[in-house]
This record gives sequence, C-alpha cells and structure tokens, in this order.
Amino acid sequence: MQVTPAWNSFIRSEAYVAQLSIQQSRITVFLQIIVIMLLILPFALHAQNVNQPPYGIAWRVSGVWQTEGEKGPISTGDAIVPGSLLRPGGTRDHSITVLLPDGQRILYECFTPQDCVRGFRVPSLYRIPKPIAIDLLARANSVLPQKQSDQSPVRSQGEPRIPRDEAVAVLESGSKAEIAGLATALSNGSYWYEVRPFTGSAGFQPRREVEKTAQSITLMLPSVGLFDVLIVDRLNTPRIDLLVAAIPQPRAETLLKSFREIQALLRDWNENYQGWPIHDFQRAYLRSLMLGIRPSAPSGKSIAIKNHDIGADVTSEPRFSPSPGVLSGDTEVSLHCDTPGASMHYTVDGSQPSDTSAVYRAPVVVKGTALTIKAFAASKGKKDSPVVTGIFRIGD
Repeated sequence: MQVTPAWNSFIRSEAYVAQLSIQQSRITVFLQIIVIMLLILPFALHAQNVNQPPYGIAWRVSGVWQTEGEKGPISTGDAIVPGSLLRPGGTRDHSITVLLPDGQRILYECFTPQDCVRGFRVPSLYRIPKPIAIDLLARANSVLPQKQSDQSPVRSQGEPRIPRDEAVAVLESGSKAEIAGLATALSNGSYWYEVRPFTGSAGFQPRREVEKTAQSITLMLPSVGLFDVLIVDRLNTPRIDLLVAAIPQPRAETLLKSFREIQALLRDWNENYQGWPIHDFQRAYLRSLMLGIRPSAPSGKSIAIKNHDIGADVTSEPRFSPSPGVLSGDTEVSLHCDTPGASMHYTVDGSQPSDTSAVYRAPVVVKGTALTIKAFAASKGKKDSPVVTGIFRIGD
C-alpha cells in the first residue's frame, strides 16, 4: 500500500496532537505536585520547629475575661498559658473553657459578684504534650480568634444541628474523591450534594446526584483545594455538613497520616476529658494546612509567664498532694494551704466552689476512672484565693 503525502501529513499531525496531550498531562501532574508540596511544606517546617512554650486555647468565652496583669480581653481562640490567672471582667454570668495541649478541658464560670472576684488559676500541664498536639493548638490559635465556632450552614430557629464531618480525600482521575467517615452511616440510596469552595478561584458547583451502595461515597470535586460539601437526601433534608480537603495522589500520604493522627488525638482527649470541640479543631487544622495559614507565636500578653504570688492580702491558693495527673490506682488526695487558719471549700463534680461548698476536712478519695477537684481558700482579714483545679485520672 502506498502512503500518500496527505495521509503521511495526517499521521504526523495525529502524533503531534497525542504528544502534546501527553505533555499537557505531565504538566498538570507536575503542577498538582507543586500545589500539594506548598500545602504540606508549612506543616513540615512547623512540626520540626516547635520552639514556643506549649500553650492552651480559650474556648466559648462568655463575658469579658482578662489574664492577670495584662490588658485586653480574652477572645475565643486566644492563647492561654498553663498556670495563668484568669479574672472575669464583670460581676456575674461569666464563663470560659480552657483547652490545654495535654488534653485537659476546664470550664470556669461564675454567677455572683463574690464568686467572680476570686479569679481562676489555669492548671499546669501534667505531662509533656506531643509535638502534634502543640502544632494542633498553634494552628487553632492562628485560625479561630474572633470567629464563631459553629460554621455549619445557616439553620432556621429550632432546626436540628446538621451532623458535621471532615475528610482528606485523594483526587483521582476524573476529579473523583472517595469519602468515608460519617458517610458510612448513610443508608444505601440516592442523595444530592452541593460543593462550595472554601476559598479560591473554583466556582460554585451545581447540585449533583450520588448513589450510595457501599461503605463510602464518591463525589466529583472541581479541583485540588478545600471545599464545603452539603449532602441532602431525596426529601431535601440536610444529612451531613462535610469539609473536604481534596489533594492529588503524589505525597497524599503525608497529609493523610497527619490528619489521622489529629483525629486519634482528639478522640483520645474527648474520651478522657469530655466536651472537646472535635469538629471545630479538625476544621481549623485543615483550614490552616490547605489555605497556607502558618501558625505564629502568640502575642506577649498571652504567652507571658505568670507569677503565682498575687499579694500578701490574698489567702494562699490550695495545693494538691499528690499533684494532679495520672494515678496508678485509687488514691487519697490531700489539700494544703500555707495561710494559717484558712478554710478550703471544694467541689468534686466540676462545678465552681462557693462559700456554701463543702469545707475540706479529710483527704478526698479518687476512685474509678477520674475526678476533678476545684477549691479555693478563705481566711479572716484576707481576700479569698483564686479557684484552683486538679484533674486526676486513674490509668491513661
């Protein structure tokens, strides 16, 4: 068969197109690799250079709170140094939760002027935090301040909260991403989903249909990036509010591994100290990584080391023996006060002690799994001490 010049030219043209397509695919893969390296690099650099002292996070701040000796109010997401003295700025109805990098979660609240004036001493860390725990709270500190904790879609008054979940998904060919997690609890059947980019150039993706037939669902996502996904059923009832970090296959294991460690860490903390805002922190972590928000050292007002000596006219703070932390078995905990003649009021149910709370007369027995003791000391002619908190656990 004789090959005509026209046919030969056509073959060369087709070969050129095929080669060009291959080159474009290689460039796309290369750019995706660059994107994910830029996303992961800040995490890797920070994880290797955690130099600042471990600090906690203020959470669900109600009313005006200040750190003793510093100006400016404390806001949700601000750094809190273990051992700091927190004071309400008003005389009633104040509350604040402090989350520490060793897993401790402590709620402080006061409802009367006399209770508010004492102040509250943040516990010291009872163990050295894991580097990933320090990194998590540093990232939360960089993302959460001045922001509402609930980032779920807007709901009408009285409408139930939409279950939330977070996922890191590998973006496969055809822009497909397999999602497990909370989606495994959905019944098999047809659902709709809407995709909105958290930030970036990718536009809103129209509602699509997805069929759940296995333990996971497969979603179509516009590109690499961070996306809010709302999954609704056929009755248009919202079922899952999902935050997805979509990443390409190259180097995906790095981010997947770190996110699994964060999930396991938060589950462990919540099991030991119930009430951790798991989804808020997982979302803050993914936002920090995917949007390139570098954790920064907290301001001087937040990280300054506090002096426990708060004046000769104040009753000494109660001390615990043994120190709070993990115990090997049932243990008697004693309270001591260095102010002669002082009485110590305490609670063991997590509530704030008041003048009407039990007076310490004998050691408190820690039995079972855990016990939280909050106490303050009072003496004639002196101001009451701040409230101190001891969290004791049996086993770890």
